[in-house]
Amino acid sequence: MVQRSKFQRAGGVAWSAHRLDMAGVAGSNPARPTPIVIIAEKKDAAERIAMALDGDYKAFNVNGIKIYQIKFNGKYATIIPARGHIFGLNSDVKNRRIYPVTDLEWETLSSINKKFSDTGAIAELAKRLLKDAEQVIIACDYDIEGETIGYNIAKYCGGIDKKIYRAKFSTLTALDLRSSFESLIKREKWSMAEAGRTRHYIDYLWGINLSRLVSDEVRHIRYANLSMGRVQGPTLFELYKREFDINTFVPRPYWQISAQVDINGEKINMTGPTLYSQNDSLYIKKLEGKSGLVRLVKDYIERIPPPPPFNLADIQKEAYRILKMNPWKTLSILESLYLKAAISYPRTSSQKLPASINYKKILGKLAANYQEAGIAKRSIPVEGKSTDSAHPAIYPTGEGKVVTQDEKSVYDLVARRFISCFMDNATVRKKLIIADVEGVSFTAEGLEVISLGWVSTYYFRELNEVKLPDSKEGDKALINKVYVASKFTKPPPRYNPSTLLEWMEKNDIGTKATRGEIIRTLYKRNYVDGQRMQLTNLGYGVTRFFINSPIITVDMTRNLEISLEKIEEGSMNSESISLQSINLLFEEIGKHRESEELSEYFKLYLSGEKIANFGKCPVCGVGNLVFHRSARGKRFLRCDKCGASAPMPSRGLITTTKTKCKSCGWPLMRRGRWVFCPNPACPGKEK
Repeated sequence: MVQRSKFQRAGGVAWSAHRLDMAGVAGSNPARPTPIVIIAEKKDAAERIAMALDGDYKAFNVNGIKIYQIKFNGKYATIIPARGHIFGLNSDVKNRRIYPVTDLEWETLSSINKKFSDTGAIAELAKRLLKDAEQVIIACDYDIEGETIGYNIAKYCGGIDKKIYRAKFSTLTALDLRSSFESLIKREKWSMAEAGRTRHYIDYLWGINLSRLVSDEVRHIRYANLSMGRVQGPTLFELYKREFDINTFVPRPYWQISAQVDINGEKINMTGPTLYSQNDSLYIKKLEGKSGLVRLVKDYIERIPPPPPFNLADIQKEAYRILKMNPWKTLSILESLYLKAAISYPRTSSQKLPASINYKKILGKLAANYQEAGIAKRSIPVEGKSTDSAHPAIYPTGEGKVVTQDEKSVYDLVARRFISCFMDNATVRKKLIIADVEGVSFTAEGLEVISLGWVSTYYFRELNEVKLPDSKEGDKALINKVYVASKFTKPPPRYNPSTLLEWMEKNDIGTKATRGEIIRTLYKRNYVDGQRMQLTNLGYGVTRFFINSPIITVDMTRNLEISLEKIEEGSMNSESISLQSINLLFEEIGKHRESEELSEYFKLYLSGEKIANFGKCPVCGVGNLVFHRSARGKRFLRCDKCGASAPMPSRGLITTTKTKCKSCGWPLMRRGRWVFCPNPACPGKEK
């Protein structure tokens, strides 16, 4: 395994051309090297650290990078803002037809991709300031990625041999930041960073080689940037297996029985048995007008405790359920709220709230916008089982400014969930009635709300009341009407982003921070389509290409995740794990040969045959617009009733935008970023 730094080896750009003497917002004094250098993960975090530690901080703009100088523990300190990762892995082998590639280097992201142009300037600035520093404080997010960011900057910019300390905080509030810098952790072992760097290396190694392998298989048809990765593979394979289960499912008929039953003069709806024989259902139908007895009446009070505070996976699932927001968007909004100091650090697995966050103070601040916060009675919050050694559950700080509507919606979820943890249980009265009529049991369940408790705050959980009459065992039960509903068993449902995220979490696939982005990648690569995630021909073909390989199995990825955790704990060596991964990768790449099956599915994908129905015909209003391809390969839409037709582009995946053309009413189509009306006679095309 080779992990060098081209930036470190080259020594950076000569500093004679980059003087630290630009005037800052505090005046015209130049920014100068200081004995302490603080590395923050992003510019918003850097500013909040400066404000928290020194109200008289000074800000300077150096080559487009805003830095802050403060007095800290009687000495001057400079705060450098990163922009997330400054360094990334790269290979000098640019020819995508050459693989396997193992010789990787850590480089500034600006040398890899021009859109990250500022990372080079940040690295140069860090190198200049770290040269004269006596002490380095890593103040990046306290997780594997934050540790890796801070370590790489220290390592490749000349600060790794300095006295290095770590600041550990879960919010960017002034109180939490000051407390963190008063109890800095001496950083001598870098096991967390080692685990992060190893994960980056293995993921990049697998991604670049497997992606080149599968892309090369279809190059004779057309160039395509296909991808496959260590986590992406098992996730895609799970969607493939679900699609297989759906396509091979054989429906089985069954009959669902319900009845209107008279008990003590009151008519109630009761549920009967589910039957798998039509003759049995005909027998049940004959029970109309027959009488039986109430066999069981169970009436009891149930107290429902609040749900635990959010961890990342929980809020991603709830945001999808309530707001229809995809997991990756939810995480992006949570990160924005964190940088505004409105919530605590979101990349956490914990469902616990330590007393050190000062519950009472936060509830007092929230009471200005949430009156329930002022009447919360629990002194200790309800918590869940999940823990995280680095950060508590997600909670609102009562500070920060929430601006966008999406931010307000997600913040409202966090705030209400937090407040509900301190509220009384919801109290309901439940009733169960079972009546037997000639050996057949009928059941009714009732619910009456006595006290809403926490549900009045976290009202996204509904308690639907169902009233049942007073009754006792032995009462007469007369069947007025029997309803027989003929149904068929259904195949398992397709995954949506939320249920797939839940599957990944359950099977330890990916990390809490990366799962949403993996799902997003499946969409970006056009491997899946729709909120009900259906494999496209392309996704199906790529999965089939790796169908007999362990690289797309859950066990392979899970075992590697366990190894990475052991590296973080310091009980396993990263070098051995990387070598094992390389050997497995080489072995699997060597097994693959040309795949005609992938080529055929790729052709189907390019033809756009995946989607058959594009909505109602705008001409007759009755038929459906169906996708067709002629013997000569021409593609077109045609109504299956009136025959109205429209030509389609000859290549590319075509999908419907689910909106209509304002000029003619035909459905608007999309191919890549191009949105178009397929109607050749559309009056809008003349404008």
